[in-house]
Amino acid sequence: MNKELQTLSYTPFEPMDDSIPLYGPAFIPLAGIAPYEYTDWRDETISWKKTCYLHTGLNPTDTLKLKGPDIIKFLSKVCINNFNNFSVGTIKHGVCCDEQGRIIQDGIIMRTGEDEVITYWMVPVLPYYLDTGKYGKFDVEKEYLTGKVFLFQIGGPVSIDVLEAACNQSLRELKFFRFMDAVIAGKNVRIARLGMAGTLSYEVHGAIEDAHVVYKAIYEVGLPYGLRRLGSHCYPMNHAENGYPQYGVHFIEPRDKDILEYIKNAPGMEFQKMTASLPSPQLRGSAADDINNYYHNPYEFGWHKGVKFDHDFVGRAALEKIIAEDKRRIVTLEWNADDIADVFASQFRDEEPYKYIESPLDYVFYLGPHHDKVINEKGEVIGISFGRQNSAYFHRMISLCCLDTPYTKLGTEVFVVWGEPGTRQKKIRAKVARFPYNNVLRNETTDVKTLPKAQPLK
Repeated sequence: MNKELQTLSYTPFEPMDDSIPLYGPAFIPLAGIAPYEYTDWRDETISWKKTCYLHTGLNPTDTLKLKGPDIIKFLSKVCINNFNNFSVGTIKHGVCCDEQGRIIQDGIIMRTGEDEVITYWMVPVLPYYLDTGKYGKFDVEKEYLTGKVFLFQIGGPVSIDVLEAACNQSLRELKFFRFMDAVIAGKNVRIARLGMAGTLSYEVHGAIEDAHVVYKAIYEVGLPYGLRRLGSHCYPMNHAENGYPQYGVHFIEPRDKDILEYIKNAPGMEFQKMTASLPSPQLRGSAADDINNYYHNPYEFGWHKGVKFDHDFVGRAALEKIIAEDKRRIVTLEWNADDIADVFASQFRDEEPYKYIESPLDYVFYLGPHHDKVINEKGEVIGISFGRQNSAYFHRMISLCCLDTPYTKLGTEVFVVWGEPGTRQKKIRAKVARFPYNNVLRNETTDVKTLPKAQPLK
């Protein structure tokens, strides 16, 4: 990387590297363009199991500060979470549902003060509820920080060693879903123990004017540890392997006409205004005959575990019913190698080929999500598969799947219907596998105090 960092137009978060030949759309549309791959997708995806990665592609992250005496009262009303033990310095995965119990927003909520939180990816739903008073009036003020702050992700077994070297202090006391203040290259930052790597991972937050200095410091100390930079191609591949469904990749939210109308005139929502102006997403996959197949509820994702039905919140009645029914649960599917090969080989035969399987993942920028029906031996639909990807580390093709509960036992064989409605379709055999699939040094269970310090690679 050049010693003098340059900036791409409209991309102040990502230092330009003229050694990278291929740039493409950033994961966040307003970010402009970003490196598609730094090395290649196999090398980059293996990094979060063997060494670690540095990723900047979520910038500019939707960042919203909320402050006021009613902050916990407000969040308890509009999120499904239980905030009883939400102390300063801790983090929650916030989830908002509509009255039908479908996910309409999810993101991170950090308790930065007794009357203050900073949220990530909780726009537009939280400001919409505040400004319209749809579910009551609350003494809470909001401040948009989007574009004023940066967010870097560092994930993988040696991520702690890289960050300890960068900030010159121990992070061994920092527990999962906690955060602390630190200094990197003379700049004040906040280090949070969370991330999409599944393995040990962290985020570094700071002021936008310090982004390049902090990036360079982390990158340079990380190189001897085998750090890789993550391009936009493989970032979505974090999620299926590691058990974290991602909005836009693995599910979409129902479009609420009142929220869409609110976005048109609300300040600080350039990203939302752009996405709201787009046509309805292009549905792909064998489940494309019904948009409801692309909506999901927190129970089938396993996001309901912190819910307590001891207070009223949006979607409570529907969620109580969904949990009681226990209809579907999330699993990982391992796809049959011979069936995959048959799909690929069909394009070289004198026959109508099956839909191609050429990309290492189904997600394609701005083309909408890809969902496939899953059936049993009788041809009955028993689930929806999404997030198909190649796992270079585990040597398997996998996907996430919300599957009818009786079929969720490990090793159960099901069939993924491959191909859009009205085209030639292939029943691809798949087996229920562990969830989450990535079982390397899980972040939520790893005691970093017991980890030996990693040594730089020779």
